[in-house]
Amino acid sequence: MTSSSVLQPTAGPSRATVLRLCGAALTSGGALCIAGGTLHPIVAGKGHSVEALTSPGTPVAQILLGIGTVLLVLGLPGMYAWLRPRIGTAGFVGLLCYLLGNIVTATGHLTVELFVAHPFAADPATAHLIADNDQMLDSTAFVLFNQIGGLVMLAGMALLGASLLRNRAVPRWIAVLTLVGMAGFFLPIPAVQGFSGFLYEAPRGIAVAAIGVLMLRYPGGWRAAQAGAGAQLSGPKTS
Repeated sequence: MTSSSVLQPTAGPSRATVLRLCGAALTSGGALCIAGGTLHPIVAGKGHSVEALTSPGTPVAQILLGIGTVLLVLGLPGMYAWLRPRIGTAGFVGLLCYLLGNIVTATGHLTVELFVAHPFAADPATAHLIADNDQMLDSTAFVLFNQIGGLVMLAGMALLGASLLRNRAVPRWIAVLTLVGMAGFFLPIPAVQGFSGFLYEAPRGIAVAAIGVLMLRYPGGWRAAQAGAGAQLSGPKTS
């Protein structure tokens, strides 16, 4: 075998570059989801009625949420690669559940809302097809699709947050926000324009965006950077 027949490695982005790109995606995605959730129209306590789907702010809010969700999906595998040495099996399962929830439920829900419900609601000939139960589609399967997916996302964030907190993989406040990131969806409070969407999206959006910032600043790992800084401060040991 000659040397020319040996496969040579193909040059590509370094690990640090890929992690920084994923961090940028998470930071941008978290910010866009917060903005989209805050702008999402709510009319008479409903966010998916004909009135809400044709109110000012639609479809801009849904577009922001959709782009933000896609960026989160792109960035989450990189987040796992960055956190892997510190979060264990529970953290892996939690992040996987959160990723699946975003792919299946969040993306599916927003696709229906943006490309089906909004055009139907805007057309008087089809507006009657929008369900009056705030679910957009009067389908048990679609309701279960959203509810089960939401529970998977909730469990995922709880597992991930608990692992981050236990293993001190990120600053404590980020871990706590991750742990309670979806609690707002289950609080028994009336839906209010501006406030409810912010409450739903801000905790997890801030947590994800903050982790993205850490990935941008410390692609080699936050804990490793802290340890290195501590070693520099302590200085060389003397006999």
